[in-house]
Amino acid sequence: WSGPFIIKEVKPYGAIEIEDVDLQCSWIVNGQRLKPYFGGEIDRLTTKVSLTDP
Repeated sequence: WSGPFIIKEVKPYGAIEIEDVDLQCSWIVNGQRLKPYFGGEIDRLTTKVSLTDP
């Protein structure tokens, strides 16, 4: 199976109910088998801190 899927509900003990966007059907899977998808660019803020010896 391959996505995209929508997470409908997170159940106890790591089970997750997902829904297929195209077929509109849902099922429960082991949450450890899912991989997050980060579509597009992710804006990350960075801070630079200079450390000196006293």
